[in-house]
Amino acid sequence: YCAPTVMSALLAAARAASRRVVSHHRRDATLSRTLRRMSTYPPHMELPMPALSPTMTQGNIARWKVKEGDEIRAGDSVAEIETDKATMEFESQEDGFLAKIVVGDGAQNVPVGAIVAVMVEDEEHVSAFAGYVPPPAAAAAGSTAAPAPGKASSSSSPSSSAAVETGGRMWPSVRRLLAESGIDPSTITPSGPRGMLVKGDVLAAMGLCAAPAPSPSAAAAATEKPSTTTKPPPPPTTSTLEDDSENWEDTPVTSIRRVIASRLLESKTRTPHEFVTAEVSLASVAGLRAALKARDRRASVNDCVLYAAARALRASPKVNAKWDDARGVAVTDPDVDVAVAVATDGGLITPIVRRADTKTLAEIGDEVRELAGRARKGGLKPHEFTGGSFSVSNLGMFPVDQFSAILNPPQGAIMAVGRGVDKIRIDETTGELFDEPTVSVTVSADARVADAADMARFLEAFREVIEQPAEAWATGA
Repeated sequence: YCAPTVMSALLAAARAASRRVVSHHRRDATLSRTLRRMSTYPPHMELPMPALSPTMTQGNIARWKVKEGDEIRAGDSVAEIETDKATMEFESQEDGFLAKIVVGDGAQNVPVGAIVAVMVEDEEHVSAFAGYVPPPAAAAAGSTAAPAPGKASSSSSPSSSAAVETGGRMWPSVRRLLAESGIDPSTITPSGPRGMLVKGDVLAAMGLCAAPAPSPSAAAAATEKPSTTTKPPPPPTTSTLEDDSENWEDTPVTSIRRVIASRLLESKTRTPHEFVTAEVSLASVAGLRAALKARDRRASVNDCVLYAAARALRASPKVNAKWDDARGVAVTDPDVDVAVAVATDGGLITPIVRRADTKTLAEIGDEVRELAGRARKGGLKPHEFTGGSFSVSNLGMFPVDQFSAILNPPQGAIMAVGRGVDKIRIDETTGELFDEPTVSVTVSADARVADAADMARFLEAFREVIEQPAEAWATGA
């Protein structure tokens, strides 16, 4: 005779043991199938989509630079990959022959880790991969299909769908994002554990990122029962389709713009922004540029702004800082590395002038022009646009008097520069009126890194440098 609690424990132990046996049998069967599949091909190496930048999660294959059967040496560039920042070279790490190109030219949104090609060591083995197909796991990873925003999958389980409709199974941040976007949660297929709606699901529905892969429990729930609660919207009438086709067209979103939108949304909603604006005189800058032009040298207003900002940052360490989210502290950067916003056809990118406070005006100008030129051609290396302690965004070439920039985490501050305008001033000595070129600058800062007083002191230092006499500038000319 066994007590009920003892009997229950024995039954539970027996069921757990049975599950372990079944799990082991399944794992052994999967391993056996994988080994049988691998044994049908000669020795080879599968090349995954590489992560060519710190924020890269997927990329586009612009073009392959080698053909199937070509010999490859370690260090050879085999393809051009469009990342979320620039077009990068995909270099081989081994010697061998390209046996199979799995993902061809022009492929879009290929996830990092998806198999894109196969290499072999011996040329005679190339022909064996003519009909090569990636294993199921890799094929799933390489799939770029994502559910369209505003549509729910018909395979979601009733329990998960009901939870979403009632507002359950989601974090407060997800609820806030849904409220801000105005998206009906019942139209989104959850991918989190136990049918939970996660932030990535909402961002994907907004078109800001690729749909996240469903968790094992969510995938299992999706295959249990088809949902009958979500009704597809009625099809548009023929007249509506004809009218719409004349008024709009779909424009593909580039990887850079998708990442920019996602990061700006995250920065604006998670980082406590504060703003301080000041107006500074450009009279000294105008005199300096005229003097340099007479000596066949050139310096843009942007060069002068970067020069003055770098010197002001050296005197304002609290503004030259970053927010360490993992530790929850502000970290002062030992170097003054100023990132400059550059507009490209694909979107904004921010190449960095390293140790800008140690460089002359001429050195800063030459470096910015060289970096901007390569940025517009997609030729920057990751270390040239990754990091930075401070950013400058200048719209002075457009009819924009003043604007506020969104922070670029983890940087603690960014300065927005408007166009130069002439304003009437009064000479304090003579009382006469005169025109003076001025510009409005606005500093956006993370309130956890620097407060308004710190920003004001930085702007005071910035004004002292940019309004200094022309002869005080270290031009390097």
